[in-house]
Amino acid sequence: MKENEKKAVQADEKSAVSKKKNKKNKNRTVVAAVICSLAVLAIASASFVLLSMQADKKEKTMIDSTAAATPDEPEVKLEQVQYYIDENQYKIDFDPLQEDIETTIDNVKQIAGGEWSVYISVPSSNSTLSINQKKMQAASVIKLFVMGAVYDDYDAIIKKYGEDEVEELIEQMIVVSDNDCADELVTMIGRGNSKTGKKAVTDYCQKLGLSNTVMGRLIHENDDVNDNFTTTEDTAHFLEMILDGELPHSKEMLRHLERQERKSKIPAGIPTSVTIANKTGELEDVQNDAAIVFAKQPYIICVMSDGVLDYQTPIDAIVEISNESYNYLVTKM
Repeated sequence: MKENEKKAVQADEKSAVSKKKNKKNKNRTVVAAVICSLAVLAIASASFVLLSMQADKKEKTMIDSTAAATPDEPEVKLEQVQYYIDENQYKIDFDPLQEDIETTIDNVKQIAGGEWSVYISVPSSNSTLSINQKKMQAASVIKLFVMGAVYDDYDAIIKKYGEDEVEELIEQMIVVSDNDCADELVTMIGRGNSKTGKKAVTDYCQKLGLSNTVMGRLIHENDDVNDNFTTTEDTAHFLEMILDGELPHSKEMLRHLERQERKSKIPAGIPTSVTIANKTGELEDVQNDAAIVFAKQPYIICVMSDGVLDYQTPIDAIVEISNESYNYLVTKM
């Protein structure tokens, strides 16, 4: 009996150990399952984050690519001034300014007489003012077109005459309005023949659509039949081509004009803090000036007088027209 009880106790103990062992294994299984579940969750989370990062990167790449392909504003060349035409943004009413300028012209004509012509344009708004468009004696304003004709055939000219010499002549012709340098450049354009050079300057202007601009004589040449003519509109259009970088070496031409030393006309009516690129012209009975004014938006102003009977009065009138224009336009931009 005792032996049987002993065996029973041993069997119970063995069963208890087995149950304990099974419970322990079961617990291990549960822990392992939990760990596996956490690992799977961690991997899933990491994958989601990675995929999100890749998606964001892809989306950003697509946005950047779209921005590069379809920018909000047009690409601007190095030689171009950064302004953008938007006719719907603003349109300038030139009528009040035109009345003021015409009053100024009427007043000066009572003293000095002559024919007067004015042209003003604001390229960013496609707005223009035009008064009395007719051919006028260009005087030294013709040097603008000589400069353009040189740069239009620049490589061939510097190959024959040397870049340093040509650039020095252009600089002197524009900055200090040297007449000898202008005549020498015209002769270079004609490869030693000034007559051919004059025709080449005229042909260059015709090619650009500046049909009222002609070079009939050298600056120092006395010619009772032929002369140098242009209009304020032709001159303004040529300056706008430079401003827009449409012509060969526009950047260089603008640099020369900005260094102009003759500032007694259009620049004298504008604050000295404003950058101006201009070219003057004068004869005994002629006072001209043409300029790009870098105000809030660049604008172009050309004033020409022909057959005037006084020297200083027309200059003062050009200063007044320039001042009226500047004061009006800066409030409209």
